[in-house]
Amino acid sequence: MDTKAQLQAINSAKSDHLAARLLTCSPLSNSVLRNFLSQQCPSPPDGTPTPCSAPRKGDTWYYPSELANDLKDVDISEDDKAELIATAWEAMRSIIPTSTSWERYLAITRLYIIFYFAEFHGKTIDVLAGDNILGYSVSSLVDIVFQGTSICEEMAREFRCMLLIVAEKASDRRNGEFFRRFANSLAQSPAQWFRMRDRDGLMRFSLMAALACNDVLDEGFSQEQLEILSEMVFIMYDAVAFYKHRSEGEICNTFAYMPADLRAKAFRQYREVYWALDVAWARRPSLMFVPNFLRMYGGSAYMMMRRYRFVEDDLTIGMPETEEIGSQARSNVKLWYRADANKIKDVSEESYQRYKDILDRREELLFPGLDAILETADERLCETCLYPDSYGAEAPIHCFGGVQLCDKCGAEWRDFLESFPDRAAKAFPELVEIYNEGITSKRVVE
Repeated sequence: MDTKAQLQAINSAKSDHLAARLLTCSPLSNSVLRNFLSQQCPSPPDGTPTPCSAPRKGDTWYYPSELANDLKDVDISEDDKAELIATAWEAMRSIIPTSTSWERYLAITRLYIIFYFAEFHGKTIDVLAGDNILGYSVSSLVDIVFQGTSICEEMAREFRCMLLIVAEKASDRRNGEFFRRFANSLAQSPAQWFRMRDRDGLMRFSLMAALACNDVLDEGFSQEQLEILSEMVFIMYDAVAFYKHRSEGEICNTFAYMPADLRAKAFRQYREVYWALDVAWARRPSLMFVPNFLRMYGGSAYMMMRRYRFVEDDLTIGMPETEEIGSQARSNVKLWYRADANKIKDVSEESYQRYKDILDRREELLFPGLDAILETADERLCETCLYPDSYGAEAPIHCFGGVQLCDKCGAEWRDFLESFPDRAAKAFPELVEIYNEGITSKRVVE
C-alpha cells in the first residue's frame, strides 16, 4: 500500500480503535503521520475542548467548573491560567485522591494554585504586602481546610512561610539578605536541610491537609515522626526530580548537597523503609491515608502530572537536562522557573530592611526556629564549602544554584543518609518487628 493509500485508510477508519491499530502498524515515518494528523485535527480555538485523537498539538486541561473563573483578574495569559489551575488539580488528585469534604478539597486546591503560581511568577507575590493573593484570602482558605482543628494557626504559618521562601526564590529578591541567609543555612547540616526543605516543598502542610480533608486528624504525629516522613518523601521525590531541579538552577534538591552518586542507592533504601511502614500500618485504616500520600508524593505523581516531562522524555524518568530544557524553564514552560546567577555581590539597605521586617513578623511568616537559623547563618559557615555570590545556576546546564559542599561535609551527609533505617525505627518502633520479618532475596539484580 503506498503512502497516499495508507493515509486514506487511517482517515476513513470507522473508529478510534481501528485508526489507532492502523497507526501502530503503519510503516510511515512519524513526521509524515504528524503532518497528516495536524491537518485532520487542527488546533481548536482557545478554551474549547478537542475530540481529536492523540497525537495533537498542546494539552487539553480539565478541572472542576467551580475553579474556572478563579484567576479572571490575574494578569497572565489564558493558557497559563488553564495550565496553572489544572496543575493544582492534578496535584490534588495525585497526592490527596479522596476527601469527605468538597469545600475543604477546593480550598486546598486553591492554596496549591497560589503555590504553583509563586513557583514560576514569584516577582508578583509578596507575603509581606497582605493576605490577599491572586484574589484569594490565604487566611480564609486555610481556615476552611483546617476548620474545627487545633492546628489551623500553625498551618497558616506553615503556608505563609512556604510562600515567602518560594516567591523570594523565583524572583530577583533571591539576591536579598533573607534569601542569602536562607540559602547558606540549607547546607549546614542534613537534619537542618530536611526541616527547611519541608517548608519549601509543602509536604507537612499537605499531609495535614490530607488528614483534615478525610476527617482523620486524630492520628497525630510527633515532630520526630513528621521529620522522618518528610525526609522519606524528599529523598524519593528529589531523586526522581533531580534533572528537573538541576535544569532550573534550584537550591532545594537534596542531591545538590547529598553526594549525587548516592541517588539510586538512596531511593532504594528509603523506598524499602516506606514499604515496611506500609505493612506496619496496613491494618489501621485511619493511617492508610499516610502511606498512600507518601507513595504518590515520593515519585509516582511524576508520571501522572503533566507538569513533569515523563511523556516528553519518551516515558522515561531520569533523562539528563539539555540546554533547550533549561531555556524552556527560563520561559516558564510547564510552569518551571530557571534561576540564573547574576553576580550581584552587595546586599542593598532596602533588602536588609526587608529581612528585618520578616524577622519582626516571625510568628506569622517563619516556622518555629527558622529565625534563629537565619540569625546565626553567618556564624556557622564551613571554611572549605563554596558559597556563591548570587544564588542560581552559573552554567547553562548540569548546575544547581546553591552552596557546593566540601568532601568532608559531603561525607557527613552520606553518613546521615545511611543511618535512615535506624532513625526511622526509633521514631516508629512498629518498624522493628517488620524489619525482623523481612525476607532478603538471594537473587541480585544489577
